[in-house]
Amino acid sequence: MLSWLGMTKGEKKGRQFFGSTQKRTVTLVLLTSLMVLFGVKSLLTSLIPVAYLADSIIAVLPGTLGILVALVYVLILERLLEDKADNKKL
Repeated sequence: MLSWLGMTKGEKKGRQFFGSTQKRTVTLVLLTSLMVLFGVKSLLTSLIPVAYLADSIIAVLPGTLGILVALVYVLILERLLEDKADNKKL
């Protein structure tokens, strides 16, 4: 029905997130992502003048950007670790 959009009922790949990595590696990635989150948040909080932090939209900006940077960090590292594990299997 939606084949004109490129959506077909094909075979799903079904790849698990952090599927072929060790638990220790996953724990280290998640702990370092927390450090990245708090680092970005504290950096932006120190760079934004205190007078601007009274505004509610500006006040949530450091935390929001910290979460986005940490999410991208986890996604990129997961993909790199997954590719590395796939190369070892070959």
